[in-house]
Amino acid sequence: MKIQRYDLPQIIKNDFFLHGKIHLILLILIIFSASSLVIIVYETRLLIAKEEQLILKKKKK
Repeated sequence: MKIQRYDLPQIIKNDFFLHGKIHLILLILIIFSASSLVIIVYETRLLIAKEEQLILKKKKK
C-alpha cells in the first residue's frame, strides 16, 4: 500500500488561477494595503521624532 502524496502548493496555485481569480486579486490588494500601512506608520513615527527634536531645540534657545 503506497501513500499518495499531493503537491499542495501546486494545487493551491492551480485553484487560484483556474477558479479564484477574484480571490487572488483580493489577496494582492490585502498585501499591498498592509505594506502601505506599515510604511505610513514608519514615516509618521519619523516625523513625530523630528518634531520632538525641533521642539527641544526651540526650547533650548
